Amino acid sequence: MARIVFELDIEAPASDVVDALDTEEGIAGWWTPSVTFPGGAGSTLAPSFAAAPAPFELRVDEVSDRRVRWASIGDFPPHWVGTEVTWTLTPSDGATRVHFSHDGWADDGGPFPSAALTWGLLVQSLKQYVETGTGTPLPGA
Repeated sequence: MARIVFELDIEAPASDVVDALDTEEGIAGWWTPSVTFPGGAGSTLAPSFAAAPAPFELRVDEVSDRRVRWASIGDFPPHWVGTEVTWTLTPSDGATRVHFSHDGWADDGGPFPSAALTWGLLVQSLKQYVETGTGTPLPGA
């Protein structure tokens, strides 16, 4: 199994990071403006993208001030089936250390390198959004 991992500090409290990860407004601010998301554990996060033929579907399995966890459900994108995205939040000198992982990839070939690059850009967009109120989301549907 392959995994994508990033870690960075965001100059904001964990509650601000959770708001960016667990609200429709937050997701729209750093990931994609085309999103349907009621927020909260048990809900479904459905981001859409101009280049994708269908929205992604992620079930929110956990939301706390220490962790946000999403599980890919449905069959699109096919290379995400069975994967899990985890955001672990730890206080760090007045900031929040964010450890991101996207686990459960079948291997590190095919679409994996492109997904890793995209997540790297998105983690930076999340940081920018939380710290300044303006991220760099991907084009929506």
